[in-house]
Amino acid sequence: MEIKITNVSKYYYSGGKTIKALDNVSLSIPANQIFTLLGPSGCGKTTLLRCIVGLESPDSGEIEIGGDVVLSTEKNIFVPTENRGLGMVFQTYAIWPHMNVFNNVAYPLQTRKVPKDIIRSKVEKTLRFVQLEGFEDRPATKLSGGQQQRVALARALVAEPKVILFDEPLSNLDAKLREETRKDLRVFLTELACLSDRTSDHRDLCDP
Repeated sequence: MEIKITNVSKYYYSGGKTIKALDNVSLSIPANQIFTLLGPSGCGKTTLLRCIVGLESPDSGEIEIGGDVVLSTEKNIFVPTENRGLGMVFQTYAIWPHMNVFNNVAYPLQTRKVPKDIIRSKVEKTLRFVQLEGFEDRPATKLSGGQQQRVALARALVAEPKVILFDEPLSNLDAKLREETRKDLRVFLTELACLSDRTSDHRDLCDP
């Protein structure tokens, strides 16, 4: 899905001062491509991702996903996060410590009240896709950093999103694990790109 960002600005206010996190940002991200935002810490990368996914409300501008306007301050349009069809992997993984692996991954489907049998099938297939088959009952926070990252990836994938956003998901890993997980991510994304070429009747992300 193509993402089009037009004149998006986001300001924060602190101590009587205005902080410009995003200042009139415009760009187009082509469909079916890996697109990377580069810049120093504090330049607004995370803020832009949060605006795209709907976790932040820009002060001005417009955002389109696949030709549909999900945010327009001029037209007073704001599509909620859960209705944008996106997945996001956060820098801190955002793993729920009181849940096991299965429930962490199943959560997006549970909130949509998907039938339990379908949830189980999709979670099992997604865990197999990220090479965590058999980890369903393990406490998520007892896993290694790389495995927790895979849980976060599985949670982003399980609802079959149109686009997946990554907010520096490898920054909390040590150098060796970061390199290994980067290779794994490249494999996963390559497989997803191939799967996205299937017809809509054959797009289950985790079909063997």
